[in-house]
Amino acid sequence: MRRSLLAFFVCLLLIPGLAQAQALASLIADSVIVDPSGRITAEGNVVVFFEGNRLSAERVIYDRTTDTLSIEGAVTLTDTSGNVVTADAATLNSDLRNGVLTSARLVLDQQLQLAAARIARVDNRYTTLRRVVASSCEVCAANPTPLWEIRASRVVHDTVEQQLYFDDAQFRLAGVPILYLPRLRLPDPTLKRASGFLIPELRTSSDLGTGLRLPYFIAIGSHADTTLTPYLSASTTTLEFNYRQELRNGRLTFDGAATSDDIGGRGYFFANGTYYLPRGFVASGQLEFVSDPGYLFQYNYSSKDRLTNEFALDRVREKDLFRASVTEFRTLRDLEIPIRDALPDRFIETSYQRDLPSPRFGGLTTIRIDAAALNRPSSDDIIGRDMSRIGFGMDWSRRSVLGRGLVVDTEAALRIDAYNIGQDSTFEANSLRAAPRVATELRWPHARTTSSGASEILEPILRLDIATISGDDVPLEDSRIVEFDEANLFAPSRFPGIDGIEDGSRAAVGVNWHRSDPSGWAANFAFGRVASLDGTLEFSDTSGGADADQSEWLLAGRLSFGDRLWVSSRSLFDDNVAFTLSETRVDWQADRGMLTSSYLFAQPEPAEGRNEELSEWAFGGTLDLNENWTANADWRYDFNEGRAARAGLGVDFSTDCIRIDLSVTRRYATSTSVTPTTDFGFRVSLLGVGNGQKQGTSRPVCRG
Repeated sequence: MRRSLLAFFVCLLLIPGLAQAQALASLIADSVIVDPSGRITAEGNVVVFFEGNRLSAERVIYDRTTDTLSIEGAVTLTDTSGNVVTADAATLNSDLRNGVLTSARLVLDQQLQLAAARIARVDNRYTTLRRVVASSCEVCAANPTPLWEIRASRVVHDTVEQQLYFDDAQFRLAGVPILYLPRLRLPDPTLKRASGFLIPELRTSSDLGTGLRLPYFIAIGSHADTTLTPYLSASTTTLEFNYRQELRNGRLTFDGAATSDDIGGRGYFFANGTYYLPRGFVASGQLEFVSDPGYLFQYNYSSKDRLTNEFALDRVREKDLFRASVTEFRTLRDLEIPIRDALPDRFIETSYQRDLPSPRFGGLTTIRIDAAALNRPSSDDIIGRDMSRIGFGMDWSRRSVLGRGLVVDTEAALRIDAYNIGQDSTFEANSLRAAPRVATELRWPHARTTSSGASEILEPILRLDIATISGDDVPLEDSRIVEFDEANLFAPSRFPGIDGIEDGSRAAVGVNWHRSDPSGWAANFAFGRVASLDGTLEFSDTSGGADADQSEWLLAGRLSFGDRLWVSSRSLFDDNVAFTLSETRVDWQADRGMLTSSYLFAQPEPAEGRNEELSEWAFGGTLDLNENWTANADWRYDFNEGRAARAGLGVDFSTDCIRIDLSVTRRYATSTSVTPTTDFGFRVSLLGVGNGQKQGTSRPVCRG
């Protein structure tokens, strides 16, 4: 008998089991028949809603005497957590919380499927499955055997604890039994954090042999966790650890390892922390310790060759900036270890910068107050130099736009520093230095649109700087490494720190050019050089030797072709077009892969920290071979040494339910503390188990 939806709701209101005062059930069906005994039969596209649960079937019979629902035909039950149960038939109580489903399948979070001969639901919390096959692989007539599966006599799913408990579990790969466990516990896919073993990793190293890493994750409340990872091989017994904690106003992380191997007891410890204080201050800290220089490299924990321990306090606001830090350094480089007493090991710095209200004649005024101290362990003269400094700086700048679009930037600045220098007889013990400067920069941008619709901007630039330094010479502690590039071509100084100041009169001349084409490509180029008007340049002596009065020519550019290809390059060369530095990088992105390649050539330049010629080529990329296979590679070749510095190759196999990673890496570094080493890695991830989400999976294996 056909009824309207409103009529069915009225009928349901008459059913005590389905329509309680505190929880009203809803029923939709093509037809409803009520017999004299009160038995209700709903047929045709039946849907029942109750407290977030949804039941659909072809036929539902409600027995008022037993307060149960007998359900037939394509039964689908979706609970409040999004878990789905399908079955051929079911018997449930009226609130859908308890009952039995036959020939059923449970799907958790649209990932893990559990097929069972019988499923029983208890109190809307526990689901018990009998004779179970569990897998996240798609199973169909064309692919009846999943790539992996877990068979069990019984599985209990606890929806509150979000856990799966297996009895007599048998793990099968491509239908072949691999492992038997009498008891097995797994988190269901909806659980993000749970204590237990993570995916193991098999690693083979030419230094350490073949070993197994077996991480164990421990959830410590809702805001902290730790991972303990035993790493065992024929040559080492290592325990790795990681600790993470989210604080109310910050976070902490600790990483480390303790090792007993052929060398003896070894280890490392890294810590990082951030804490947000009142009034906008941020405290941060970093600790780094290692037992010996070769440990991090040999165990592939880090590529660091210098360790840094630091505590800093920062505040960034709209008009002011504050920073205070204490930093300690330790070198791991073979060439520096014998002379580490002559290297800085402690640096203390405090600075405050603030924008002042604009004066009546306009412009922006900024003041800076700072202090710094640097210490070396050695007490010998010159090589054990210690230095402390306190200084004040004021900068003023204003921009004006004149007729015909000429942009004029005017600058004036004053820097005053007091130095105390110890254990270096080449400098005065106490020095006072003052450095006023003025500058004018002229920019004349020309813009046009071509007949093809492309837009171009050509901008000639001329900058004049005049600075006068009065006082004694000071050591360049924070300005020892200088890099000349397009970012500082028109800067007041090429020195990166405060100690270095360019003296005298200088001119920087160059041009910027930009083009954006409607076909999708764009280009940016910068070209120019810096010349001294009354002496020699202090930041570079590559071109023309120590008495050079002009820099090399700088040519830098970038090309982009849509969102597929990017090419960037920077070169320095003299008047005879003899290159002293050239670096080029190419990035390519396609539907099936990506590629990154770079080349660097640099002649020795002490001012930039290069005492030897560099010539290196680096390459890296990934390629999707097909729906399941992905290859990746990286390579770095040193032309001066005539050999590779690093080489790596990896292959990933991924389906809708499993991922297998294979990798081999060769590192060629050689020193007294490390030797060339080759590492092989093997890792298998079961997707859909725990929090192993199905991301980036291939297309389904079942079609049609």
